[in-house]
Formats: sequence, C-alpha cells, structure tokens
Amino acid sequence: MPTFTLDGRDYEYLQPKPDAGPETAHSWEYGKWPRVEAAILLAGGGTVNLYAQAMRWVADEILVQWVADSGSNHSAWLPKANIRRLTASEWDIIEYHQTPENLRSVRWAKRLPGFLPE
Repeated sequence: MPTFTLDGRDYEYLQPKPDAGPETAHSWEYGKWPRVEAAILLAGGGTVNLYAQAMRWVADEILVQWVADSGSNHSAWLPKANIRRLTASEWDIIEYHQTPENLRSVRWAKRLPGFLPE
C-alpha cells in the first residue's frame, strides 16, 4: 500500500482504479486544476481530509493530487462525494497559513488573505 506523511503523521491509503476506462477520462486545462478538499480513503478504513488539486475526472470519480510533508506528489481516484471544491479565497487563506511568517509580506503585502482583488 502507498503511504504518505502529513503534519508528521503517516497514512497508508488506497489507490483504486476508476470504474471507467482511461479513454473516457477528461482533464482540466493545464495549470488550471481546481483546488479541492479531499477525503482520502485509508487502507485501514476511514478517511483523512487534505487539500489537493483535481487533475482528471470520469463519470463519478475524480483523480486528485497532493503533496506530502516530504515534498513528494501522491494521487488517488476518489468518488465525487469525497471532494469539495474550494473557492479562490479559501485557497488564498490556506496558502497564507502554509507560508513561513517571514515571507508572507512578500506575497500578500498589505492585503489580508482571502480578500482577493477583483
């Protein structure tokens, strides 16, 4: 089983294949993958919620990709019910909290996170 570490905790997760064949999979435009909150299916049962990007989709499943603490990429096909699309403001706040404090002023300057310019 594949594993990843998130916030110092190790997880063993499932990587089920999509029900539909690869010829039916669709992709979002390169670089414009939706940012999502995904409930990853764990090998021992249950789920763990994390922030990811949706990469591809078939009828009832979406392929999500996330980065573990080590910096390595992981991916898994999940049922659509396990995924919630994030707004640009939600993702901005998440990135703010993931950025080291001494570098936040470079990206956000005097703008508060979550308040995006029109």
